[in-house]
Amino acid sequence: MPGITIEFTEQELAELRAEAREKGVAIKRLAHDILTEDVVRRRQKQRFVEGAVKFALEYKPEFEREFPHGMR
Repeated sequence: MPGITIEFTEQELAELRAEAREKGVAIKRLAHDILTEDVVRRRQKQRFVEGAVKFALEYKPEFEREFPHGMR
């Protein structure tokens, strides 16, 4: 399986080890889960925002026709 090497300070590594120990998982599993959850969450948010912008732009002309003076 492909992998990456990440460098940590002694303090960072100690915190990761403590967290892994508290959760009862290997430090590799903890690091993997943290990284992938963050990336997945950010990418889902990005896709949501892009979809919302596309939707808004698609209906903007209709909205402007219905509300020529905007919403006050």
